[in-house]
Amino acid sequence: MDIAQINFPINDNDGAKLMAPLLIQKELCAEFGGCTAYDGAGSWVSDDGKLYAEPVKIIQTAFKNNSKNRLFLKNLVKKYGKISKQEAVYLAINNKADIINLK
Repeated sequence: MDIAQINFPINDNDGAKLMAPLLIQKELCAEFGGCTAYDGAGSWVSDDGKLYAEPVKIIQTAFKNNSKNRLFLKNLVKKYGKISKQEAVYLAINNKADIINLK
């Protein structure tokens, strides 16, 4: 088994709580049988040099690493990233990070 990790903001850009982290967890449990989620803090710098720091939900799941499951994870991140109006979302597989751009 391999490990996938999604770091997803807890709040939207206006500070309202997002449902996406919980919905991601539900979909991961349905697809892979379970997941673990805990709170963290994420930071990033915008193109204009502004530092953003925000609370995130760190969501991990064990999965069989194949093209079908990697595509599922990438599409899951894109789906909830777009719904939540994110510019990008962090997805890592076996500690190999990928920033999924949604612009």
